[in-house]
Amino acid sequence: MIKDYLKITDDPEEIREIAKKLVKDATINVGGQIRPFYTPLMLSKMNEEILRHLPDATAAEAEELRLKFIYDYWVYGCTVDEEFYLRLLEKSDAEKRGYMVRQIRNVYVKHQNMGAGEDRVAQLENKYRLYQRLKPYYRRDVIQISGPYDYEVFAEFSKKHGEFVVKPEDCSLGVGVHKAAMADYGNDCRAAFDSILGEGVKIHDKYPSKKTGMVLEELIVQDEALSRLHPYSVNPVRATAVRDKNGEIVLYHPRIKVGAKRSFLGSGAQNSFLMEIDPVTGVISSDGFQESGDVAAVHPDTHVVFKGYRIPRWQECVSFVRELMEKLPGYGYIGWDLALTPDGWCVVEGNYSGEFGSQMIRGTGLRAEFEELIGWKYDKDFWWQDNERFLHN
Repeated sequence: MIKDYLKITDDPEEIREIAKKLVKDATINVGGQIRPFYTPLMLSKMNEEILRHLPDATAAEAEELRLKFIYDYWVYGCTVDEEFYLRLLEKSDAEKRGYMVRQIRNVYVKHQNMGAGEDRVAQLENKYRLYQRLKPYYRRDVIQISGPYDYEVFAEFSKKHGEFVVKPEDCSLGVGVHKAAMADYGNDCRAAFDSILGEGVKIHDKYPSKKTGMVLEELIVQDEALSRLHPYSVNPVRATAVRDKNGEIVLYHPRIKVGAKRSFLGSGAQNSFLMEIDPVTGVISSDGFQESGDVAAVHPDTHVVFKGYRIPRWQECVSFVRELMEKLPGYGYIGWDLALTPDGWCVVEGNYSGEFGSQMIRGTGLRAEFEELIGWKYDKDFWWQDNERFLHN
């Protein structure tokens, strides 16, 4: 059993040996079938991610890091991306345990959202399903296409909206999201429809757990005050709603994501700038941080100074979030991405297990603070010990 040999150590040789055993031993329960967790494809993707961050790394250096990251995943629950943008390689065991990284975050989010039922993840992560439930809060047209039977829906939508946003049905981190125009397809409705459906198939081929459906959205018209930060992207506020130990909804470390270099997306995963917002005043309280590790006080494209910039209609944003949470009883943690339009705030999307982005800005973990806020603490040594997919390990 993995728990018989997994231990906390800073000895490089012990870490390598434990990681090699994990590659050999670790399995996952998928629909009742026990399968190897580390497939050749997964290991190659880890290598690709390491080389994306460290393109000059030798094969030996990449292998060393991969083994270290495998060890860290099972001990702390962090991803390769988090290792880099949270600078976890520089942290001690105690410091790493203080971070809310991917898998330990999922443990706490599950605790917070248990009241929403067994279907709680799909209700949020399926973009069109959430739209159907919260349609008035989106302030725009949204459709989903999944197969040939949706052609008429697409034809009607494209008559109204010559430009629109295309999103995979259930992906995250900006995967597959782009702006499209009918002119890109020679104003040929059938060609556009078939091409977008084809994108969904390709995404499913690359990420088999994801569906092939594609969601199309009317473009958001952004308020001029937020366009001033970067006019080429919608610059959403990440308003993380947390139900605290007293049952009150609070905005937990709100942030704003601002695009750069004419990027269409305001997304941390796409190397946008991330800044904290004072939850009381709505004023940006930090410099701009990018997952690449770069930090800027001033936007390099628009020359706007980040710190001190006031987000307009902030109290409306706070009230908007609380109203959204009232519409989704049972949830105690949702990472809302919200855009400000001339007519008020609107939902961009809701994230079931939104990241604790402020950890990158602050350079420290927020686990103890979050535990105090919600009045609950996970008491197992490792994140996977209560996870039904890994219990057999």
